[in-house]
Amino acid sequence: MTRDEDTRRIGAELRRLRAGAGLTGQEAARRSGMSQPKISRLERGVNRASVEDVETLCATYRASTTDRDTLVGLVERLHRTVESAATIRRGGTHIKQAQIRRVEAAATELRYFQPMTIPGLLQTAEFTRRIYGLSLENDALVRAMQALADRQRILYDQDKRLRFMLTEQSLRWRIAPPEVMATQLHHIASLSTLATVEIAVIPADATMHEVPLNAWEAFDDDLVSVGLETATMTFTDPGDIAHYRRLYELLERSAVTGADARQLVTQLAHDHLN
Repeated sequence: MTRDEDTRRIGAELRRLRAGAGLTGQEAARRSGMSQPKISRLERGVNRASVEDVETLCATYRASTTDRDTLVGLVERLHRTVESAATIRRGGTHIKQAQIRRVEAAATELRYFQPMTIPGLLQTAEFTRRIYGLSLENDALVRAMQALADRQRILYDQDKRLRFMLTEQSLRWRIAPPEVMATQLHHIASLSTLATVEIAVIPADATMHEVPLNAWEAFDDDLVSVGLETATMTFTDPGDIAHYRRLYELLERSAVTGADARQLVTQLAHDHLN
């Protein structure tokens, strides 16, 4: 079943539940706190319902636990996709990079959290070659590096705000030779002076207010992409997106930014050479 078919099925089920409760669209709107046009759009499959929408309407219609759980499951599937790392490699890493570039181009505020390595947009060419070279070679390596370089142009787009949250450990890991790591970190410090870029670093001795489990990227309030070891998960449900926005805010409380972040990154670059 396609996503559009799922959307229409959810709408039809919501309409059935409202009718079963003996409510008009206006009555449902008054009792649920939603607008009548929104309820109509959900029922017609014009808009995709969120988990919160479904739970609110199911409570309004006094739906059974079975009906509610079935609808919530459908909505969660609608707002969540999984793409395996193997599928990405088979399709071509450069194709995935082009896909990410289109998502980034459509967003205004972009947030990246990376606890283990350097985000692609901040990588030097030599660092990228070392990382991609672990799994790619020859033409596949060249095309992947070119695609990432195309993505990096967004750093200079004055209409964008790109916010990066890194950890001290991600900058200390000896993923490449010392001189490559030092150059990479100086590059990050330089990029942090751009008006479009904010670099935040969580020091190793910082007090944490939340413990994130994975790297992730958020694009406005529309989409979050979470990187797992063997797959990438994408979320579009407003509740999931709100969770990651709040998570970023909690991480900010532990991080240093601006001149303090540049000082820390520069010191770590020197540490790689000593």
